[in-house]
Parts: sequence; structure tokens; C-alpha cells
Amino acid sequence: MAIGTTDSLKKLSNFSKCGGEWDRNLQKEAKIDRAIRQMKRISELTGLSMFCFDSINGIVLDRTNSQSLPFLPSDVLDEIEKANGLTLIESANGIIHFIFPLVDEKNQKISIAGFVFSKEKQKLTEIVLAAVEREWASDELDSWLEKQRILDIKSLHALLSLAILHFEEEQQLEQLNDEVDNLSECLDETFEEISLLHEVAQHLKISESPEQLGKLCLDRIETLIEADTNIIWFEDQKNISQFMSHSQSGFDELTLARLVAQFDNYNFNQPLVINQVESSLLSLEFPDLHNLVLVPISDGTKSYGWILSCNLLKSEEYGTVQASLLNSIASFLGTHLRNIDLYAQQEELMLSFVKSFISTLDAKDPYTRGHSERVALIAQQLAKQLGYSGEFLQEIYLSGLLHDIGKIGVDDGILRKEGKLTDAEYLQVQNHPMIGYKILSGIKKLKNILPGIRNHHEQIDGRGYPDQLKGADIPLMARIIAVADAYDAMGSDRPYRNGMPLEKLEIIFREGKGFQWDSDVIDAYFEIREEITQLSQKYNENSETLVGSCVN
Repeated sequence: MAIGTTDSLKKLSNFSKCGGEWDRNLQKEAKIDRAIRQMKRISELTGLSMFCFDSINGIVLDRTNSQSLPFLPSDVLDEIEKANGLTLIESANGIIHFIFPLVDEKNQKISIAGFVFSKEKQKLTEIVLAAVEREWASDELDSWLEKQRILDIKSLHALLSLAILHFEEEQQLEQLNDEVDNLSECLDETFEEISLLHEVAQHLKISESPEQLGKLCLDRIETLIEADTNIIWFEDQKNISQFMSHSQSGFDELTLARLVAQFDNYNFNQPLVINQVESSLLSLEFPDLHNLVLVPISDGTKSYGWILSCNLLKSEEYGTVQASLLNSIASFLGTHLRNIDLYAQQEELMLSFVKSFISTLDAKDPYTRGHSERVALIAQQLAKQLGYSGEFLQEIYLSGLLHDIGKIGVDDGILRKEGKLTDAEYLQVQNHPMIGYKILSGIKKLKNILPGIRNHHEQIDGRGYPDQLKGADIPLMARIIAVADAYDAMGSDRPYRNGMPLEKLEIIFREGKGFQWDSDVIDAYFEIREEITQLSQKYNENSETLVGSCVN
């Protein structure tokens, strides 16, 4: 970050000093307001007229009654500055003055004072002079005297002591109520945070895109942190920038980049929290910024992006609650992005593995080259037509690719034989589903595709192999692949025969519906027969199609 000149630093220092003095004056004003409210409450409890004094400067700050006479002799005024607790001063002329401090600090002392008659109400010379000074008429003075209280010193002490005690209890009760309210608010916030983190944790699935999870997090952050701007920005596994923002001030991606650049040397082991930005050099670059929390989206080893919240509403400051919440969300997002990266790497490795298998099979039986991928594509289209999506489409595609992998264990001479197979040779071919199943069953990643490999030659009437399963006992994946396999096997050319005409193939499908093949799958075929025909033709026209290019 480029720091300004010496003059700029001096200006900033002077600004800070002025700001500090301004804060102290605000604090003094707040104490005066609080003392005046306390005086009025105690006056309400006792029924006595009172004055609020700045004892150090000898100034009357306020009074409970505009008609009150500030009848305070010099000896009483002297006592106001010295009084440490409730003090009563009884004079020979029948007046009792009372004093008690409300604020007693080195640079500020605020006290309450007043007086009552102890015997009888008299028009004392001092009182008459005070009334003349206020330009009261005689009837106004009489009215004032009529309203004054008569109390002996013992009763006055008891009345004021009880009132002060009652007031202090009210203050304690109010403080306790505030603490209860604060605790309730903290509990509400904690519950909302736990709910948010629980909801985020439920969406930590590979199938959930980072963008979806980011939007969910941003929406919930907005309900918990009422700020002018909340932003989530990261780069996904395809290096595509995702910028999500709720900003009333138009805080954009470029502004975020400029802000983040200011903290290149900051150790982000902890969230960055800055309150009162206007008192720092950062305000020179970002004059509209008041406070902020900045958290990296990271899995602990790699940084993916940032979460920013700035300019809290209602003149509040950021604290550990907001920082901890944003840090937890950033950790969840970082972990999710890392998991997606790892999953993508595994998928690439798995596809490379499948390609190698298919290449091996094609080399072993060149006459059926392309059969496995056509079966995979057709099975995927049938699954879509039946209403399936997501992971199932990927799994049935892989299962279709590998459905004949067991033929690796079948004698080459049998696979390439042009004439009719003997019973013994046919039995050996029938072993290929179990061979393929055994080859792949040790690979956990392929666990979900094994049913299509093992059971794609089962028949609805139970006369298939290897397990002689019937009807719905045959896995759905296998029932779909069975139709796709039959379509391509009957329709493709072989060295010993030409491919079957589509009309004849579809007659066989209709005759075998509900007996050899699943009725719903056959119905799905006829609903999209033109699409499947076009798919097969297009594949045959481009035999160099890469394995895996059509995985959705």
C-alpha cells in the first residue's frame, strides 16, 4: 500500500487528535443527559424540586421545575463541590438544603441540590430577593410558597435515602433487563448462525455447484449481518470468476480487488476486522468505507477467493460474532471447492482408465469397435426419456461403455469366429458379464455401475443370464442397457452378416416387450426412435468421437 507524504500523515494525526477530543466531549454530554434524567426521576419519587449542578464550573445545568427558586447560599454552594454522598445542611432560618452527587470524576462532577422548609413557610429576605431577581410578582411568590414541602431533617433524610435506593434498584433492574435482552439477542444470533452452518453443511455435496452454495451463503449472511455491502467472490474449478454481491453502494469486483490488494502482507490466519476506517490511512483510498470484515475462502492450503462485509447499518461495529460466522462460511466454501477439484481429478483419472479398457477391448475384437460407446449413448438417451438425470446418467453411460469388458477373458478365436458358435463356445461367451463384474468389482468408484455390467443379458421372463433374474428384480440400469445393447447388436454389420433392417428390429422389440425386454424401456425407445437412429448414424459418420465427450 502506498503511504502518503509527511504532510498527509500530520493531517491524519491532527484529525485523530480532534476526533479524540470530540469523543470526550460527547461522553461528557452523555453523562450530563443521564444525570438530568436521574434527577427528574428522584424528584418524581420524592415530590421535591431539584437543581442539577456542574459542581466544578458552578453552573446550573437544569431544574425540575421552571418556577423553582435557586435559593442556594454561598456555604451551600461550597458544600456542593465537596459532597461525597447525601448531605443535609440545616440553617437557623428554617431551611434545610440537600446535596448528593451523581457523577464524581476528576474532570467532571455533577450534583443534585435543593431545599425544603423545616418548620413553617416564611417569606425570608433571601427568598424575596431571589423572587425579585426573577421578576416575580407578589402573587407568584405566594403561589410558589404554597407548593413548598415542610419536612424535618430526619424525615427529609429518610425520604431522599429511600428515593435514591429505589432509583438505584430501578437502575439495576433496567441493567438486568438489558442484559437479558442482550443475552436473548445473542442466543437468537447463535441459533441463526448454527442454522446457517447446518444448512450449508447439508449442501456440501459434489452435485451442488459452488455458485449455488455461494448464493445460499450470501442470502443467509444478509439476514444475519445487516450491512451496506456483503460480497462472496471466488474462482471455480474452471477458473471462472464468481462475483456475488448484495451492495447498496455499488461495491463492484474491481473495488474488491483494490481493497484486497491493500493487505498483501496481512497474515489471514484470522479474519481481518477494521472498525473506524475513517481514522486510518485506508480512508484516503476508500473514503466511503466505515468498517469491514475480510475473510479468505480457503481450505487451509489453497486460497479460492474472499468474503467481505462492510459498512454495518445502525452505526454498529463488527465484532467476533460476525468475524467468526464469516470465517466458518469461508471454510465451508473453501472445503467444497477443494472437494470439487479433487472429484474432477478423480473423474478425469476414471475416464482415462475406462478409455484404456475400451481400447483394449477394441483391439481384441475390431469387428465390434464403437459398439460399447454406441450402447452407452443410447442407454443414456433412454434413461433421459424415462425421466432420470444427474449422477444416474453419468453412471449408466460408464456402465454402457464397460458392459462388454468381460470379453477380455473370452478366447479371441471365438470372438472373431465368422460362423455359428458351438454350444461350448456360446457358454464361454455367456461368461463375459461375470468376468467383467469380477474385473471391476474391486474398484469402489465403479460400484454403482456394476449392475449394468453383470445383468445386461437378463430377460424379463427369467431366461437370461447369469442370474436368471425376472421382472423388476433385474436392476433398472441393466434393463435399459439390455435394450440399447440389443438395438446396436442387431442393427450393426458383422463379418458373418449384415445389420438387421430397422423395421425388422422393431418388430422383434414389439414381440419381445414384457418377455425379453422391459416394457417401459421399449416404450421409451419408440418415443425417441428417430433420435436414437440419428445418434447411431452420426456416431458412425464420425468414428473418431472421443470416449466420454457426451457425458452429461
